[in-house]
Amino acid sequence: MNTLTRSIRFDLKNYVKDYDFAENFRFSFKHLRGDLVGGLTSAIVALPLALGFGILAFNGDPRGAVAGLYGAIFTGILAALFGGTSQQITGPTGGMTVILTTVYIQYGGAEALLAACIIAGVFQIAYGLLKIGKYVHMVPYPVTVGFTNGIAILIFTQQFKTFGTAPIIALITMGTIYLSSRLNKNLPKSLIGLIVGSVVAYLFGSSEFLRTTVGSDGSEMLSVSSAIQIIGNIPSSFQLPAFPAISWETWKSVLPAGFTISLLGAIETLLASVVADNAANTRHNSNKELIGQGIGNFVAPFFGGVAGTGAIVRTMVNIRAGAKTRLSGIIHGAVLVLVMLLLNDFASAIPLAALAGVLMMTAVGMLELEPIKLLPRTPAADAAVMLATTLITVFTDLITAVEVGMVMAAFLFIHRMSELGMDQKLLEEVKGVSLGEETLKLLRDNKIVVFDIEGPLFFGAAKGFVNALEKNFDVKVVILDMENVPIVDTTGAVVLEDIVERLHQDKKRLLIVGMRNKVRKVLYDLGVTQRIGIGNFLNTVDEAIEYSLSLAKDNIEHTHLASFISEKLIMLNVEAGHRDELFQKMAVQASKAGVVRNKLEFLMNIVEREEEAPTIIGKGVAVPHARSGGSNSKVVVIFARLKDPIEYSTENAEKVHTVFMVATGGNEKEYLEVLRLIALNVNNELVFGRLLAARDIHEVHHILAEIKNLQPLSKSRV
Repeated sequence: MNTLTRSIRFDLKNYVKDYDFAENFRFSFKHLRGDLVGGLTSAIVALPLALGFGILAFNGDPRGAVAGLYGAIFTGILAALFGGTSQQITGPTGGMTVILTTVYIQYGGAEALLAACIIAGVFQIAYGLLKIGKYVHMVPYPVTVGFTNGIAILIFTQQFKTFGTAPIIALITMGTIYLSSRLNKNLPKSLIGLIVGSVVAYLFGSSEFLRTTVGSDGSEMLSVSSAIQIIGNIPSSFQLPAFPAISWETWKSVLPAGFTISLLGAIETLLASVVADNAANTRHNSNKELIGQGIGNFVAPFFGGVAGTGAIVRTMVNIRAGAKTRLSGIIHGAVLVLVMLLLNDFASAIPLAALAGVLMMTAVGMLELEPIKLLPRTPAADAAVMLATTLITVFTDLITAVEVGMVMAAFLFIHRMSELGMDQKLLEEVKGVSLGEETLKLLRDNKIVVFDIEGPLFFGAAKGFVNALEKNFDVKVVILDMENVPIVDTTGAVVLEDIVERLHQDKKRLLIVGMRNKVRKVLYDLGVTQRIGIGNFLNTVDEAIEYSLSLAKDNIEHTHLASFISEKLIMLNVEAGHRDELFQKMAVQASKAGVVRNKLEFLMNIVEREEEAPTIIGKGVAVPHARSGGSNSKVVVIFARLKDPIEYSTENAEKVHTVFMVATGGNEKEYLEVLRLIALNVNNELVFGRLLAARDIHEVHHILAEIKNLQPLSKSRV
């Protein structure tokens, strides 16, 4: 129990070492100046976006401005404090806001939206704790570009209504943003445009020209409103935390929406983290970052704030301004707090049309134009995925778009892998391999075919694999060189098993060459290696050809050491203090497996034989044996690899770590054959080294089957 407890503690220690949250509170002020400038600059960029995206999330309701500001403050500070990306700036973003708007409309208002954001935070914390952050970024580029452009189009078109309340103000704001970016790319253009638009509206608010509106019903296109619509009241103090006032049924109904928000938030955040790494030459902790984002998104809604994600533009502004640590993100949030407390009157007077102009220019900036320009040269399938994702985002919803895009990309990947990822060729056709004419003639005369298999054997490639082999079923032996097969899935394993079954029915043989450990384990766990037969796995094509020619010539089953050792008789990491304790454990194992009649008699014979002449053969290997005790006339071998070497004999100082215990059963010929095979395995440096390093029982069994007792072939290879 103590060992188990220590093991659990060790595993937990390894598990939580990625989450050193104490380190987050050990602030370094070495880069304080850069962090101050970065935090202030990113806050200036974030302010208009937080207000605008908040209103957009609330489907145009001006009260959403406060929700956006609270969201930027709480997610910005908490994600920076607990996250895993040093210079990340978090807050409401365009992609997230599109989903939030849908939730607001579909589930009936702000309270349901805030509940969905809380659920999203819980999911994101779970993603981080389950360490699935490394998988979230596996979204294909065409899908990412597609939904990014779709989001940009949606944000732009969703502002038409607000734009129409004061189009002149919106156009002035947009023109200012455009000119600012042309003068200097480093200027906070969104804030400058917002200020200019707000000042113009304040100074000339009585002008009918500025109060011109565009009608929404089409009957009255232009009219003059009584006043330019503004954000309205922004409180100068924080509201107390409160639970969303919704029923339990509503909580259950918004659960899928929360899951959706969490997924998109995770994808956007980790994409921003990758961009930050590339720009600052850093390395983020994706799982820790998801926990930080989750904490921010969980807490913000209790204060009325909407969920946020890592924001690429704001993060880049932060990095370019000189920020180095997470302190910059905290300062960014603190600056927004001061804006709310001290400049709330100014923020309250911001025209909605000016915010619409900011969001429309932000949407234009979000458009990924380069991939669109490259569409004529883009592979047709990738272009289709990109366009489909964009159109579905615009005309349906973002989640459906991502789902459809991912499914399309997955089928595209499978199709490409099935066509290009696996290649089966006759060995004589493979570049770099030269078979002598005599060998080729022997192969043809004896109906032996050799295939070189490259690429993953998975469900997408299985059909092509079967088609290639079926063309060569009129043979006696099929040799598959699988050295270059990195993976196999269940479908591939079943296909291989079907081929084995068909060959066996026709009394034909299948030999496998160079199988990797990962592939071997999958086939073993699914029972396929047992159907193939342990003796039909070889190391090299040379060995397989010689073995198959010997089979064809002699029509007999050549022996290998694994044919004398079942997996029940393989013992690994055996703990024994001395030789007799080891012998007893091995005899007990043999008795349990039913391979010895009389355990006591067998054990006594082994001990007596070793007392007469210890059978240490070198390299830390001993071969104790007894002529009695076998359950039949067949020779049986018990294999043991010790955890720690032991002193085996007082006459020999060499310690022993590997033991082949042999029950001869009175079969002298087989006994000599076994001794020869043991010597071959031990003397072969490559095989013996792998035997000592093998991690499990069936890997040992496979290794012991590799060396066959073959007569050397006359010159058949050139």
